[in-house]
Amino acid sequence: MAKVILRVQGTESTLAAEELTIERICAEARAVDLKEFALMRNGEEVAQPEDFVKEAGDIFVILPADYEDVEIHVDGEDSPMNGAANDPE
Repeated sequence: MAKVILRVQGTESTLAAEELTIERICAEARAVDLKEFALMRNGEEVAQPEDFVKEAGDIFVILPADYEDVEIHVDGEDSPMNGAANDPE
């Protein structure tokens, strides 16, 4: 089963890829009072819903809409390139 990581305001969840939907992302953003938000996939912004794709090991981050003012890091330990996020749990 393919896994992805979702980060929202300092919390992190590992989910089955099929569980991460646009509806889930919107619900997670609302849960932390973000009326407007941006979604990053492996450090790149997902600009439109039709651009939303996911692959095993992807790291998604929900940020405030004004995220340009926030410093963004994808931790190398979680990088899809080193296989850490692909380890079965």
